[in-house]
Amino acid sequence: MDYALDRFVADIKEAIRATGKVPEPLIELQTPKPNIPADLAFPAFRAAKELDVPPPQLAQELVAMLRFAPDSLVGAVEAIGPFLNFHMNPERLGVAVLGEIARSADKYGHDAAGQGKTIVIDYSAPNVARRMHIGHIRSTIIGQTLVNIFRARGYRVIGDNHLGDWGRQFGSLLAAIHREGKPHAEGEVALEQLEAMYARYNNAIAEHPELNDEARAWSLRLEQGDAQARELWRWCVDLTLHANQPNYDRLGVAFDHAYGESFYEHMLPGVIQEALDSAVAYRDEDGSVVVDKMDKLPKFVLQRNDGGTLYMTRDVATILFRLKEFNPERIIYAVGAPQELHFRQLFALVRSMGYARDVELIHVPFGTIFDSHGNPFSTRKGNMLYLKQLLDDAVQRARDVIEQKNPDLPEAEKDQVAEAVGIGAVVYNDLYQDTRRNITLDWERMLATEGNSATYLQYSHARCCSILRKAQVDVEDWSPEIWQRFDQALVAQLQSLTHPSEQQLIKHLARLPEAVREATDRYAPFVIADWCYATAREFGVFFENCPVLKAKTPDLRTARLVLVAATAQGLRNGLALLGIKAPERM
Repeated sequence: MDYALDRFVADIKEAIRATGKVPEPLIELQTPKPNIPADLAFPAFRAAKELDVPPPQLAQELVAMLRFAPDSLVGAVEAIGPFLNFHMNPERLGVAVLGEIARSADKYGHDAAGQGKTIVIDYSAPNVARRMHIGHIRSTIIGQTLVNIFRARGYRVIGDNHLGDWGRQFGSLLAAIHREGKPHAEGEVALEQLEAMYARYNNAIAEHPELNDEARAWSLRLEQGDAQARELWRWCVDLTLHANQPNYDRLGVAFDHAYGESFYEHMLPGVIQEALDSAVAYRDEDGSVVVDKMDKLPKFVLQRNDGGTLYMTRDVATILFRLKEFNPERIIYAVGAPQELHFRQLFALVRSMGYARDVELIHVPFGTIFDSHGNPFSTRKGNMLYLKQLLDDAVQRARDVIEQKNPDLPEAEKDQVAEAVGIGAVVYNDLYQDTRRNITLDWERMLATEGNSATYLQYSHARCCSILRKAQVDVEDWSPEIWQRFDQALVAQLQSLTHPSEQQLIKHLARLPEAVREATDRYAPFVIADWCYATAREFGVFFENCPVLKAKTPDLRTARLVLVAATAQGLRNGLALLGIKAPERM
């Protein structure tokens, strides 16, 4: 879909091309510096050099020759030295942008660029028999947002929760369960008890080395299909899935598949043999299968000398399955930065085996979460924060803020808003900056109603809804009606939105499609967060400078109400892409 800014750019390029003076490859537009009062610029340097004329002369010649259609969004054009500066037509801009929001509603900002293409996104991936903790939240939130924004671009997206349900650690766990018996509790309490059993067993190995042999034996029994080992393991998997689901529900996270590492078990012998047959790997003297001297990467093991497999083995099998099953254009992994070497080795190995030559394999790394004292969360340090505890704490803190700000809200609505605000604060704290950066849990900043926080954005949306309510407008009934009524009278009313604050807000609304594209191109959810924050700021400026309910004329009042409703829709759409709810009252 071509949005308003797309048409603005296309009109400028076509007008320059039509002059016959500038070859099409040299028509490159750029955003002017903040101190330049223009919306787009054409620097004439490259074209002037090609034509052997001074850049200012070329700019002057072009400005005299440019022609635009009567309905073009291009307004004033001026030559300033070697630059051609272009301005949007203020009267036509509001009609165009608000009309697009009207027609697209909750799909505004979306397009069909990925139509017919498939992307697999691997995210969350908690370990079985462990509670989800704060270390899992970044993969979960970042991955789900990538799913959201790529679907907004029209891609078929397969979200896969690649559970850690296989491997050597299950030897100790199964041995511990065999010795102590299954916990009688359910949910996260049962997982906590399993964690304690696992820790007790491993701590006892130092004094009783034979326990290590017992654990190794259980690990092999599991891999070899022993009925008792499989029954205990399956119970652990089902317990974990059931315990984790409430956390996913609260975060708005939904997967298409939860294929754990065990799903690929039957493929592992073939993967190892194929790596050996293709001479990508070799069998070492101790019997292990090793990959070495590949793209100058450190050597690594594909199979232990006891026949056991590793993460790498299972990750190779996972890619081969996804290639065959989904035929994706890209496979994206939302996994922490410490795993960068692992993914470099994995991708190089898969390609050395002759696979994924035309498929993008992408690792989206992220940094560490620190507590308010600057310490990383760690079980050993005793400051580990489990996911349910984190979400409960966030919601309770949000409830306290709502009690202070709006004590008259009905109790049930306070609970709903607190859930939306608390969860939103956690999600936005993860997404508002580059994923590579480390983040800190700072509740005061996260729940602030001013500044770059989800609470501020949600409050801006609620303020929009409040204005519409005060206008005695039923938003649910009025919004569809006003969107559908793009008659001449409404067009004339919207053409009056020429105040600088109105124009700035409309221009920010117009940039949502561009932000969605950039976010997918860069695998960067923070681009959407930046757009939401800028839009909320511009709405604040508009609110201060442009009376809505007390506008000078009824027509201007209607036009500004439409702009307020469009802003609410834009913020809802942007927040939805981030997985954050937008309450109508706070």
